[in-house]
Amino acid sequence: MTIQVGSARGKPGQIVYGTFEALPLPTGGSEFFPVIIAQGREAAEPVLWLTANIHGGEYDGIAVIHHLITLELLAHLRGTLVAIPTLSPAGLRTGERSPYYLGGKDPNRLFPGLSSPDADYPNHFAPALEQAYSRLFERISATANYLIDLHDFGIRSIPFAFRDPVFYTSAGDKLVAEKLQQKVGEMLDALGLTVVNEFASARYMELDLHRSVSGAALNRARIPAITIEIGGQKAVNTNYVQAVVIGVRNIMRWAGMLLGPPELLPDIPIIKPGYPVRRTIHPRVPQACIVHHLVQPGDLLAPGDPVARMVDIYGRAIGPDSGLLRTKFEGFVLGLFPGMAFYPNDAIDGLAIRDQNELVVQAPQL
Repeated sequence: MTIQVGSARGKPGQIVYGTFEALPLPTGGSEFFPVIIAQGREAAEPVLWLTANIHGGEYDGIAVIHHLITLELLAHLRGTLVAIPTLSPAGLRTGERSPYYLGGKDPNRLFPGLSSPDADYPNHFAPALEQAYSRLFERISATANYLIDLHDFGIRSIPFAFRDPVFYTSAGDKLVAEKLQQKVGEMLDALGLTVVNEFASARYMELDLHRSVSGAALNRARIPAITIEIGGQKAVNTNYVQAVVIGVRNIMRWAGMLLGPPELLPDIPIIKPGYPVRRTIHPRVPQACIVHHLVQPGDLLAPGDPVARMVDIYGRAIGPDSGLLRTKFEGFVLGLFPGMAFYPNDAIDGLAIRDQNELVVQAPQL
């Protein structure tokens, strides 16, 4: 089996580099996604895809790919790694979440979802980047056995992995969905990081997360896929990068791509509260203010615990309770959102809270 992605064509026992043409530029030339294919000497399968930097200011995933794909790894590799260090070259160049030619839209909502926008909306005119992702997704669907998408969360964060819901359309499809979710669980166990369920299914669909990289791989292509949030944005956290490199190698051992026992992760925050958790955005400030955080990523929370203090520009407390913002939930802090000056209803933290939602869900009528 020979795997080709753009100009990169896998070769046994080699690391090859190439490009996947994305979109033409008005000033001439074209945008491209860089492609790395590392193939073991003995077999091309299984195939693990690693994607990173679809949000331009999230750099840790690039570092993970650079530190993971080495000649030393290649010498022991069984199967193939396909890596895209950046899915948003324009976003990387400017350090912005969205590339400048996308008009502020989230690029991680442009992969093929549960249904085709072209089929549902005849007047849908896909942006050029969406068309590029659709073509790339064809290669993912045709070749991948597993997929890991690499991100960063907030300005400061613990490293953790998101677990998406899996949707089904019939009784027979439900069995497929359950087996797929079981595979995802095995991947996450091998990774070894904190695990956080994505938003509940209705909110997940509302936010078009089924059209994220991992959401599309999981629910459109039925490929076991996870999203790893490595650290904070706009910087590289070397300790967390090292931990994720080890975690990905442990997934590769689970998948039969490397031999030997799992490696121990370095000393990083790993939270296992003893119950399932899902992410939420909480709290939000009720009025314009300056925010002083009172918690750090990884801190455990009980209902009523203060997480921040609201003050005015002079440092005077705003609102009742001496300006304290308190959480309503049991759980822990995933990450802090950027900024110090906030407007009414702005969110300041991402939390992991107790979750009782199903992970295998009847697909909505679209």
